[in-house]
Amino acid sequence: MTNLRALGFSLIIVAIVYANAVPNPFVQSDDFLIVAANQGIRSIAPLRFLAEPYWAGDKFGGIYRPMTILSFSVDYAIWHRWAPGFRLTNLLLHSLNGYLVFLLASTLIGATGAWAAMAVYLLHPVHTEAIVGIVGRAELLAAVFFFAAWLMFRRGRIAWSAAFFFLSLLSRENAIVFPAVAALDILLLDGGTKKLVAGWRRFVLLGAVGLACVAMRFSVLGQIGVPATFQYLHGGWSFVERWMTSGRAFLQYFRLILAPVDVAASYEFNSIHIANIRDWDAWAGLLAVFGCILTAVFLAKKHPALSLAILFFLVALLPVSNWILPTSAIVAERFLYTPAFGAALLAGIAWVALPNKRLQYLLAAGVLATATLLCISHNWIWQDDFTFFKNMVRVTPDNLSARVGYGLVLRDIGLVSQAKEQFEAGLRVDPYSPVLLSSLAGLVVQKNPKHCEQARPLLDRAFKAQPNHWQSSWVLANCYSMKGDKENADASYRRAVEYAPMPDSKLLFSWGTTLESLGKRDAAIDVYRRAALIDPDDQVIQRRLAALLSQR
Repeated sequence: MTNLRALGFSLIIVAIVYANAVPNPFVQSDDFLIVAANQGIRSIAPLRFLAEPYWAGDKFGGIYRPMTILSFSVDYAIWHRWAPGFRLTNLLLHSLNGYLVFLLASTLIGATGAWAAMAVYLLHPVHTEAIVGIVGRAELLAAVFFFAAWLMFRRGRIAWSAAFFFLSLLSRENAIVFPAVAALDILLLDGGTKKLVAGWRRFVLLGAVGLACVAMRFSVLGQIGVPATFQYLHGGWSFVERWMTSGRAFLQYFRLILAPVDVAASYEFNSIHIANIRDWDAWAGLLAVFGCILTAVFLAKKHPALSLAILFFLVALLPVSNWILPTSAIVAERFLYTPAFGAALLAGIAWVALPNKRLQYLLAAGVLATATLLCISHNWIWQDDFTFFKNMVRVTPDNLSARVGYGLVLRDIGLVSQAKEQFEAGLRVDPYSPVLLSSLAGLVVQKNPKHCEQARPLLDRAFKAQPNHWQSSWVLANCYSMKGDKENADASYRRAVEYAPMPDSKLLFSWGTTLESLGKRDAAIDVYRRAALIDPDDQVIQRRLAALLSQR
C-alpha cells in the first residue's frame, strides 16, 4: 500500500507542477532536429536504430542513443508532430523516476527519509530542461533504467540489473558509471571490501555489458569519445584548461542544486569562461569537489548513507566533467538529472534528522511551496523560442548561442534593429564567429536586398574562419538569387545543403525555387519533396510541390 501511495503521490505532484508546460510547442533547435524534423523516427525500427548514430547522418558524431530514438519513434506513431504528446511521455517518465527514487531510497535510508527524497527529486527546479525540453528524454530514460538496475542489484537480481544497465547505456552514455556506484554501495552499506571482492562475478557481468555497449558505440560511430570537431572549442583547449574550467563548472552545478533560481538550460560557448591556473574561482570549485570527497571518506564509517549520497553526486557527474574525456559542453542543467538523486538522498537524511515533526512540516511546506513556484515559473521560459532565448540572454549574456537564437527570433518577428543588437553583442564576444557573421549578413540583406555588397565583407570573414560554412553559403546564395545570377545561386545553395549538419526545409525550399527558375523542374520536385518530408505541415512547400507535379 505504501508503494502505491508513493506512485500516486509522484503522478499527482508531476501533474500539478508541470501542467503549464504540456501545451508548449517544440522549442530550440534540438527539439526540431531530433524530433519534429527527424524523418528517422517516423517508423519504428529498433534494429536500424541500433546501427545509427543519435543524429541522422554522421556529421554530429559522438552520440549513440538508440533507446532514446526508439522511444521517440513510438511517440511519433501515437502523436505524430504534436509536441504536447511527446512532453506527456516525459512527464510520465519523470513520475516513474520519482517512484523509483522512493523505492531505492527506502532501501538506503528508510521509508520516512525516502518520502522526503522523492519529493525533493520530483520538485527540484533544475530538472526543467530535462523534463520540458523534449530531447531531455535521454536523461529521463537513462535514469529510469539506471535506478531500476541499482534496485535490482540491491535485491540480488544481477541478470535483471545487467539488463537494465544495458538499456540505460543505450539511452545515454553517462550510465557507464553504474558499476562504480554499485561498488560504492557495497563498500559503504553492504559488507565492505570483503563482500565486494567476494562478489566479483557480479561485476564481471556488468563489465561485460559495459564493454558490449562500448563496442556497439565504436562500430557505429567509429570512435569511443566525442570527435574533436564536436568537442567544446573544437577540441582546442588544453588538459590544464579542461581541469581548471571544470572547477568553474562544479561551482555552477553546486549553485544549480542549492539555489536554482536562475536557469538557462544550455550553457553554450563562453557562458562559462575558460579558466587557467591563475583563476582563484576555478581553484575554489576544484577544492570544493575534493573537500566533498574528503568529507565523504571521513563520514564513511559513522554515516555511510550520507557518504554514499555525496559520492554518488560526484561520480554521476564524472562522465560530463571533462576530466577523463573532453565532451561537447562544459555545463548543462540536464546533466544534473541523475546526479540530483544524491542531493535528494541528502535531503531525506536531513529530514529524518530534524528534532521534531512540527519543524519537519514547517520546513517541508516552505521547501515544497518554493520549489513548486520555481518549477512553474521555469516552465514559462519554454513557452516558445522567444521566451527561451530571451531568458538565456538574461542569465548568460556572453552565451553566443543565446545571442544567435534570440537575434534570429527577433528577426523573424520583424524586430530587425533589436536582432542586429543581439548579433553585434555576440560578435563583441567572438568577432570571428561564422554563425554570428552570417546571421548579421543575412539581416543586412533582409533589411534591403540591394545591400548584398555591404554583407559581403561579413561573409568573407565567416568563410575565412570556416571555408564551408553552410549558413554563409545560404546568405550568399540568396544574394545571387536576388541579383538574378541563378547559376551561382544554385551552386551556393547546393554547397549550403551539402555542408548543413542537418537538413533544413527552408534552405531546401529556397534552393527549389532557384531550380524552378532555371527550368530544372525534376530537380526542383526532388528538393521540394525532401523539404516536405522534413516539415510536412508547411503548406507553402506542399502547394509548390503540388503545382509542379500537376504540370508534369
